[in-house]
Amino acid sequence: MKNIVACIDGSTLTLATCEASAWVAQKVKAPLILLHVLDKTTRPVVSELSGQIGLGSQEELLNELVELDEVRSKVALKHGKQLLTDAKALAVLRGVDEIGTLQRHGSLLETLIDLERELRVLVIGKSGEDHSTSKTIGSQLESVVRSIKAHTLVVSETFVTPRSYMIAFDGSTTSEKLIEKAMNTPLLKGLECHLVMVDESGSKSTAFDQAAMRLRGSGIKVCEKMLSGRVDEALLNYQQQQQLGMIVMGAFGHSKLRQFFVGSNTTEVLVKSAVPLLLIR
Repeated sequence: MKNIVACIDGSTLTLATCEASAWVAQKVKAPLILLHVLDKTTRPVVSELSGQIGLGSQEELLNELVELDEVRSKVALKHGKQLLTDAKALAVLRGVDEIGTLQRHGSLLETLIDLERELRVLVIGKSGEDHSTSKTIGSQLESVVRSIKAHTLVVSETFVTPRSYMIAFDGSTTSEKLIEKAMNTPLLKGLECHLVMVDESGSKSTAFDQAAMRLRGSGIKVCEKMLSGRVDEALLNYQQQQQLGMIVMGAFGHSKLRQFFVGSNTTEVLVKSAVPLLLIR
């Protein structure tokens, strides 16, 4: 059975990530793996210039730096283990039955790629421990989202169990595939769906109507809405007005809407959104 993997790093979004991953694990009835990755550290090296231009020996200073680095690594390892212990305890309280913990050294992306065969849904905070608030996105998030082929739930600072979600539809073939997957994923089962499309003309397309019919045909409660204006502002304003608990997007493609979300504007949406963004593969 494939797993739900939650990235735990001690940032301000760790609690929300734990809460979200526990919800996902229960919705899809899959084991939860709590993952903590210790990044590789850069070791100091002796300068080749020291003996040539009179800078003196750096050996003593380098030894001190190495010792300090080793102490920091041990503390980081201990801290990570405690994070995983606390996260597991929270998942137990939330009713998750199968929980595992995993601590790795290396890069987050490489670790996730190694785990990808057993990965069903990835849950990750939009900012990491190198960011003090969730008003920025983590430096590794874009590369992870681009590389990992599993569904990815990007979590904001506070997680509230969603009762509804918004699908951003654009009428493309890829967008139609998103509808098919939204119909079949247990993660969205039982939630109210708002199907929206941003179009200056304000008129519904045949593809939009058909998408709504397919969703209703599968037993999903659907509210249809055509929007106008800038894509990011239109989607986020509607989400806020309707108090929708989650935004659902197809991960990548070549249409205007998906180019919007994977280009520089991805940052705008993730930074401004107070609700999770589910990228469906």
